[in-house]
Amino acid sequence: MTVRHLTERVELPLPGIGSASARVTVLERGRVRYVVRAPHVHGTFVVVPEHIANGPILPATVAVQFGDGIEPLGSFYREHRPDEPVVHGVRVHGWTGHLHPDDLPTGWFLGRYAAGLRNGIHHELTRGTRRRTEAVILAIVTHWRSLPDRRARMKTAAGEQAAEYAEHEGNCATAAEAQAVELEQERRAVRQRLCALAGILRRRPRPVQAPDPEPVQLQIEDPRRGPLGQITVREVAVNAEVAGSVVYEVAGARVSGRFTVGSNRLRPEPIPQGIWVAYGHASGAYFEDEREHAPVVNGVRLCGQWDRDTSEDITLTAPDTIGARVPSRGSAPHATELRTAAVVRALALHFLRRPDLAALRLAAAQANVPYLRGEARRRLGEVKQQLAIEQHNAHRHRARERELRALVPSDPREREDRTAAAA
Repeated sequence: MTVRHLTERVELPLPGIGSASARVTVLERGRVRYVVRAPHVHGTFVVVPEHIANGPILPATVAVQFGDGIEPLGSFYREHRPDEPVVHGVRVHGWTGHLHPDDLPTGWFLGRYAAGLRNGIHHELTRGTRRRTEAVILAIVTHWRSLPDRRARMKTAAGEQAAEYAEHEGNCATAAEAQAVELEQERRAVRQRLCALAGILRRRPRPVQAPDPEPVQLQIEDPRRGPLGQITVREVAVNAEVAGSVVYEVAGARVSGRFTVGSNRLRPEPIPQGIWVAYGHASGAYFEDEREHAPVVNGVRLCGQWDRDTSEDITLTAPDTIGARVPSRGSAPHATELRTAAVVRALALHFLRRPDLAALRLAAAQANVPYLRGEARRRLGEVKQQLAIEQHNAHRHRARERELRALVPSDPREREDRTAAAA
């Protein structure tokens, strides 16, 4: 079946100018051609429904193309179309778009793609040419919106790219669904974490050994130079200012001061693991930088702390560095760093050998629960909010995909039938 092009002659009022006569023909793809004759105007205009990706399912705006043809608007960007309108002696090239038929503009509206074209170069239109062209366009679109079967023309235009846009919507829906699955898994994980934290808080504290006043001797070693001698270590406080920690007073060759050793509370597990060593006698402020009784190594006073996610790989010689720092000076000298690392490794191993290690870790965990629970609740709120957004997006994209696929012609004959119906 071939499309029958029906042509009618109409008069288009041009306020303040007069009127224009036009031959109106319904074309393929939902387009309508206007061959216009008016004072200082003659040529062809084509009204093109604009079907935009991520826009309405059916086109809501139209473009007006200057010149004949049903190719895409940008196909003749640097070439003239057949029968481009001549306005005040100027051949108008290109198109203007984003016109709402039911809410037409009252001021200047020609877009940047409406121009004069000479030797492949675009030139700005003069004021008189622009105003006369706009008057004709307004008259054309006003007539176009009164044509019967306007929705059918829009559906025909939408059918051209409906398959492409439907695939795009399907891809967006798939991505949103995958994100929703990940967020649902995270939501369950956060809720399980909250349950675990509540369980830790309900557990009965286990007994912790009191500080042992008797000093012990610990061997310290360097990974390259071997043994560095011994240090004398005495427990000053256990599970006091910082829950689950032990404060050691250390004395030895070129080493003096206190170190606070505990589990690494920065780890995400409800029960802290790893190791945390603060330089000095730590108070309740977990992240303080300079502390009382800070150790002095090789005559250098240290500050800060060292932590590690795991304690399983700590030996007398590993890790070889710990990033010791000096107040207001950054990194400690190399020799100081090496000796400090040897002392910290020995203290960490001494702490990990405590028979009440599990009790200390539980104490640290219970002290950390309020903070961890607050963070978990905040994250749960964020996840639930984002999950609702992704689920809504997935539902919206799937619905748009179905609507767009319903617009896709099943075969070329159906496409012609739709165009004929629009005519």
